[in-house]
Amino acid sequence: MQFNNTDRKLTRSEIASVERELSLSFPHPLVELFLNHNGGEPEPYVFDDFDQFISTIVSETLPLFSDSDRGTAVQTYHSLVLEKALVPKSWFPFAVDGGGDYFFVDCASGSVYFLDTASYPPVEFKDLNCQLEEFWRKLHREDDA
Repeated sequence: MQFNNTDRKLTRSEIASVERELSLSFPHPLVELFLNHNGGEPEPYVFDDFDQFISTIVSETLPLFSDSDRGTAVQTYHSLVLEKALVPKSWFPFAVDGGGDYFFVDCASGSVYFLDTASYPPVEFKDLNCQLEEFWRKLHREDDA
């Protein structure tokens, strides 16, 4: 798994600070994602789950913090989870697809979900039936479909 155009490097203490602020405990794979690839474009990037009727691209992972004008996972959490209450508070956004829909990891279980906002309101969320580490293994290149 490779990530291009990542943001600034993070420290464990910065990540722990966000966990305390939001009263969350990030699963280990999410902590590792932020430590090793704070934001960025994954390669490969195509996600298909034909059981859930999802075929999309993961256009970027959300940085926890950013030194550029990128939207962050924290900003997205505040907007979609705390302000709009679209998903449970234990869900944390980690990636976005090309249409602006989000992938979340449930910090309580480690399960990955996809929030489809195409028909907003209402929104539809789909259980991708995988943990974060498996999610990355499911991505493939466009020409490998």
